[in-house]
Formats: sequence, structure tokens, C-alpha cells
Amino acid sequence: MNETVADLAAQLRTGLAAVLPQLGALDVTQRRAKLAQALGLPGAQVTPSALLSRIGVPQSDQAGDLWPKLLALLADSADGAAAGWNLTVPDVLVVTADDVQVLGVTLPPEISFTVRLGTLRLADVLEVRQDITLTLSVPSDPAGAALQLSVRGMRLTLPTDALLTLLAPGGSALEGDVQAGLDMKGVHFQGGGKNGLAVPLRAAPPGLRAPALYLAPAGGALRFTASFGASLLGLADATLDGIGSELAPGAPATPVPPSGMGLSMAVGPARGSGFLERRGDEYRGALGLALGVVDVRAFGILRPSEPSLLLALSAHFTPAVELGLAFTLNAVGGIVGIGRAIDRAGLAAAVQSGHLDDVLFPDDPARAAPRILDTLASVFPARRGSQVVGPTFRLGWGRPVSFVTADLGLVLELPSGVVALFGRLRIALPAPEAPILDLRASVAGVMDPGAGLVEMVADLAGSRLLSAGIEGGIALRIKTGSDAAFILSAGGFHPRFPKPDAFPVPRRLSIAIAGAPALSIVFTGYFAVTPGTAQAGATLTAVIGTSDTGVSGQLGFDALLRWEPSFGVVLDLYGSFHLRFDGHSLCSVDLRVRVEGPTPCWHVAGRASVSLFFIDVSFPFDEHWACTGAVGAPPAPDIAPLLERELDNPRTWEPVLPDGAAGLAALRSDGADTGRLLHPLGRLRFSQRVVPLDIAVTRFGPGRLQNPTTMAVAVRFGDGSGAVQPVREQFARADFFDLTDDEKLTQPAFEQLRSGSELTPPAAGGGVPRRTVEVRYETKWLGERGSPPLPRAPWPLAETHLLAALRHGAVATSAVHADRTRYVSPPAPTALKAPSYAVADVDTLTEVTELGRKPTFTEAALSFDAPSGRTQLLHVVPPYELKATP
Repeated sequence: MNETVADLAAQLRTGLAAVLPQLGALDVTQRRAKLAQALGLPGAQVTPSALLSRIGVPQSDQAGDLWPKLLALLADSADGAAAGWNLTVPDVLVVTADDVQVLGVTLPPEISFTVRLGTLRLADVLEVRQDITLTLSVPSDPAGAALQLSVRGMRLTLPTDALLTLLAPGGSALEGDVQAGLDMKGVHFQGGGKNGLAVPLRAAPPGLRAPALYLAPAGGALRFTASFGASLLGLADATLDGIGSELAPGAPATPVPPSGMGLSMAVGPARGSGFLERRGDEYRGALGLALGVVDVRAFGILRPSEPSLLLALSAHFTPAVELGLAFTLNAVGGIVGIGRAIDRAGLAAAVQSGHLDDVLFPDDPARAAPRILDTLASVFPARRGSQVVGPTFRLGWGRPVSFVTADLGLVLELPSGVVALFGRLRIALPAPEAPILDLRASVAGVMDPGAGLVEMVADLAGSRLLSAGIEGGIALRIKTGSDAAFILSAGGFHPRFPKPDAFPVPRRLSIAIAGAPALSIVFTGYFAVTPGTAQAGATLTAVIGTSDTGVSGQLGFDALLRWEPSFGVVLDLYGSFHLRFDGHSLCSVDLRVRVEGPTPCWHVAGRASVSLFFIDVSFPFDEHWACTGAVGAPPAPDIAPLLERELDNPRTWEPVLPDGAAGLAALRSDGADTGRLLHPLGRLRFSQRVVPLDIAVTRFGPGRLQNPTTMAVAVRFGDGSGAVQPVREQFARADFFDLTDDEKLTQPAFEQLRSGSELTPPAAGGGVPRRTVEVRYETKWLGERGSPPLPRAPWPLAETHLLAALRHGAVATSAVHADRTRYVSPPAPTALKAPSYAVADVDTLTEVTELGRKPTFTEAALSFDAPSGRTQLLHVVPPYELKATP
């Protein structure tokens, strides 16, 4: 504190002692002015606000202290108190709103200053209905000075709230007393400490159970909150926490919504409980009900500001519903979300963390409710304009108990059309209570038609065979479009393979063969397939003893497989053995071997190292054998006939509607086999996927071409008119270019290369022939009583009459036509900038500007005749890696 209670007491005693002998000779106005000056009152005026500010608030250097905020709030409204306020110094002085009475001209050894106010309205929701008393006791030794504050009858009216209205339809107000003291030891509140207190209540509305009122600092304001229990519509008991108001000097009250709500019910056969809590700007809650043979569980997240709502419901049957053939329906449920979407990364994380159970049918919802709600929020985040909906099921199979259970969920996101399929499979043999084999697999997949994406991830967390744990995961991605990809991984990737962007890399497949304290044997492995590689690896690790004293060993391999120009393998073998005693290595053996083959020959290279006490020996080796001098590649393929065949394939030709015409017109065949229809203003597209065009390729699938070959197809109108634009498709680079194993791992697997052309007809000129069709009207009579009249013959309408009538028809006079909003093209959607590649100097990373930037890695590489994308002087990089030129 910047000013202590002792300092305040000494200042007030000194000031009053100096002026007291002079007050009797002055009139009332002069007395008040002289007294205000002597006591150091703010504004040199004797008012309730000035007295509370001077006597009650020694300044605090702690923003969370409750005492100075409470006195500042009282002082801000004190001048609005009733006229009966007074300042009393017993046997010395009495000051009221109208007078200053001097009872003595000398101060006794011990005095006290008491400020007393009557009723006081602090805000619309807070008032003091009895009195406020602030007393400063000043003994002969100022070090023993103390302040006492008493606020009797503080009444808080709770704000209007939907939850509060259900529990207390007539509104609610709580009334209590605040008693506090301040001395040289600190602040002492009755019911709490300096940072918050529970106000002792003296009155509460009937019908509220265990009401409580709390007072705490909140920044520069005071927060008054209440909690209580009550009956909810006569059907359940509920508790409401944290509802109230925040008040700051000179500012209106701010409502504080309830922080939480608890619920318990017992109506007939229905028994259950739940809660609703406030977290930031949203409410989260859970509810469990037992309805005889059905147990209902619900979890919900509500965000009123957006708004968005997420509900996850489930009903469990006891006993399960028999479906026949030993199948049972154990539970059903559903997920509904308004203003919610599916998050692929969140769904994959839920699978890999083992929390997919939280989205389906959690085993212990009461204990895990906060984690369940967090998982639901991460899998289905808030997104304006999006909805999710879908059912969930739990099926069982087996007799006499279901030793196979499967949880399935299918959720559709609208309007995007994204579909999420997730599930959990458990096989527990011979019984779930005592399984020898306990296989648990969590699976989640997402299909996004708009993005051309299919992605799946699975995990075996918690699986066991006897006492051996089984872990690991599987992930799959199939992607079309500009960033096309195919990735399948079980247990991860080769150590040199870069992690794909936003791909949920699965955990290593592993099984703990032995897990005793003195013996540990663990097997791990992986297998992965990408467009350019097949990868596999495994490691066997054994430890006998402890990490400080014992024997440890490791054997493993990492392999890359290839099929062209003939089958081959690049195999990295490694092994090690260590003998330790008391943390010191006595003996160790380390082996690293690379094997390549079988063509053009077998190649083995590596190093063996042996360490014994203080002696280290290494044995390098590098051997070749069975060298044929030839790769044995298959004969070079002839691409031209395959490409010519695509020219005759009707599927490679596609009519394209003109821009903006898709919603206005549809082409319908008249039944005759006349081929595909082309809109008069449309475009014609030719696109094939046999080989990229206008670019030199060196191989075709497993076969290598004798010479680099460039294929081209010229598509045009017979008279040479119109415009021709290139069309691109995704091509796997490893099928058309010579790439090393390292390049297959690190360079783009798919790229958009030219596949054909799109023809746009020339704009119609004035000489285009015009066809006139006679317009005929047919009259029909609807709803006429009696026999219908004879049908009338269709009658023609002249063109001039037709044009005049169109201006007065239903279409022309409609609001849609007048506003001209029906066929207005929507704004262009936000899109990422198309990727590009540049050629840069290897050493300086400065761009070779004369070669320009290319849309694909392949085109950039071929611009300086380097299919691999690198020479000793130049290499291909994305633009963000370039070094800025000065």
C-alpha cells in the first residue's frame, strides 16, 4: 500500500488537532471549509463521497484487491445518500449535511472517525437498504490504527436470463451484509479474503435452495454473482452458478450470464443428472438419463453469438436388442450440428489419440465429460453456414456375450457434401471380461467430392495379445485435382521420405513380445506406397537387464522397392549390440550395410565397428558381383498407336456449356444415335491421360524410350477459326521421366501437364443465318362446370404482336425480372494462388529470370534440359526459397 492506515491516522489527528481550537469562532460555512482543508478531503468539501474517499481508501498497488474497489464504488454513489449522513468524532466533533458541531477543543489520547450513511442506491441492480458505516480507530500509537467497514442490507437483483426465468419465474434478489477490517496486517473480510468473499445472507426469495452471494474483483470493476438451487418446472432439481452483474464507478451495470447449471431428475422411471457450464462465449453440457431398459446420454455445445449448436445423443439398451444371427443392437445415437463443420485434422487426431470413443459411445461419460466435449468441439468446429447430421450405431455379435462390438457413425456436412465415416471395432476373445486377444481398432474416413479427396486413418491403440501390447496405425489419402496424390501408409514412412503436408502420419506398427522388468523385446515395422515408391521397414529391439547394467541389441532394415527398368531394391540394414555395467560400456558392436540389386549387379557397402573396453576397430567394405553390364529393360514401347486410339475414343471428347448457361438450358437428345450434343455457343474439349503432350518424355511406364520423345496433338476447326486453349491433367512423373530413388521421395509425385486442347468457336457475325419459327398458342379450359367445350385449334401470333405481348407477360412483370438478380453471376470464390517453380543458382539461390517461372516442376526442369531438376550450377525451387536481389 502506498499509504498505510497508520499514516492516514497520523495525518487526520494532526490536521484535526491544529484546526479544532479555531472552529468555534467560525460560522458553519467557514467551519466546513476549514475542516475539509485540515482533513485533506478531496475537493476541499465535506461530503459523503469525499469522506469515504479520504478515510476509507488507502491506495493499493495490487489490482486484484477487493477493499479499494468496494470503497471506490461506495464513494462514487455516496453523494446520493439520504440527508441523514454524518461524521462523528466522539466528544470532539459531529458533522452533518447542514451543521458542524464542535464538542471539545482538545483531542483525547484515543479517538475514532466514523462516517455513517443511510440507504444508498449504487446501480439499478444493487442498493444498500439499511446503512453503511466506516470507522477509523486512532489510538495514541498510530501503528495500532484500524478501519472497520459495515454495509448492512446490500441487495443484488439478478439480471433477466432464460435459465434464471425457468428456475425463478418471478425474478430473484439476494440481500446480505458485508463486514470488513483493514489494519497494518492487511484486509480481513467476514466470509473471505481480500480477493473475494461469500456475503453472509439475511434474505432470499422463497423457493431457492442454498442461495449464496459472492463478491470479487474483476479488472477495474466488482463482480457480484449468485448461486442457488431450485425446482425446474416441477420435474427436476437444478443449481445455477455465476449469474450476476459487474459494476464499476461511473459505469452502468453489466450482466454476467450464468457460468454453469447442474440438473438432477427423478420422475417415475426416468432418473438422471447433467450439467451446463459456460466457457468463454459458449455453453457446454452433458445429460444422462436412465429410462428403464434404455440409458440416454447427451452432450451439447451452444454458442449463442454465432449462433451454433452441436448435439451428440446416444441411447443404450439393457439388454441389447436381438437382430438375429447372433447380432445385437446395443445402442443408437446421432450427431446434429447447426453452424458446425467436419474437421479432417481433428478427426484424425481423435483416432490417433484414442479419443474417437468420445465421439461415438463413451464408456464413462460422467467422469470424462470435459474431455468428451473438447473432442467434439475439435472434430466438429464452429463454421457459419454449415450443418452436420448423421446417425451412430453400436452393434454386437457373439453368444452368450458380444465378444465383437462395432461402433459406427456416418456424418454428412451440408452444403459442401463432405461425408465422414468413423467407427471403432473391438474383438475380445474369448470374452470381453477376460480377453486373451483384445483387438481395438479406431477408424475414420472423409470423402470430399468438391476437393476430390478420400482420406482414411486407423489406429490400434489399446490392443493386446495376452500381455503383449499391439500399437500402430494406417493412413490413406487419394486426391485428385491440382495437388493430386496417392499415399498409403501402415506404420509410417521411410526415414528419408518427407512427411506429406497435412497428412496424419500413423504410428509405427509395434508389438511388445516381452515386457518383463528385466526383459524387453519390441518389434516395430512400417509399409508405405506412393506413386513413385514402395517402402518397408522393421526393427527388433531387445533389452536384458536395465539401461545401466545389461545387454541391449537392435536389428532392423529400411527398404525402397522399384519395378523399372527392372525389379530392384535398395536395402539399408543396421544392427547393434551393447554390454553395459554401471552405466559404462564394456563392449559394443555396430553394423551398417546398404544392399542394391540385382541389376545391373549386386552392390553391398557398409561398415562394421567393434569397441572393446578402450579399443575401437572399424571394418569398411564395398563389393560388387553378378554384374551383367545390362539393365535388362523391356523393349521400348510405341506410344503413338495408343495416343491415336485416344483420338477415336468418344470419352476423350467433351462438350462444354458456355459460361453462365448451365442453369438456363439443358441439351436433350431426340432419341437418335447422333453422338454427344454441343451447345451452339459451347466449347469442345479433347483430353487424354496416356502421355503428357508438348514435353519430352524419356520413359513410358516400366519401359524406357530409346530417345526423348515429344508427343503432340493438333486439334482445330476445319477452317482454322476459333481459339485453342491448352487443357491439363494430372500425370505421375515417375511414369514418364527418369528419376532416382531420392528424387521420387522428394520431388512432386503428380503434376498437371498438357493433355489436350479446348476449342472455342469464333464469335457470331452479322452474316450468321437466322431461323424463324412460328409461335402458336393453344387454349385450355380448366375447372369449368358442365361438359368441357370443344378444344380450339392453335392460332399463330405474329412476331410484332409477340414482342409487344412479352412486355406485359408474367415473366416480364415479376419482381425477379425487375430486379434482374436471378441470373447474376455469383462473385468469384476465394482461391489460393496457383503454384509455380523457378530456376535458381545452386550457390546463391538467385533466380535465373531469362528462363521464367513455370507452373510445374517438370516444365521448369526441362527449361534448362535437366529432367532431374538439378545440375551443378542450377536447380528448381519454389519462389519462396529465392533470395531477394538488391
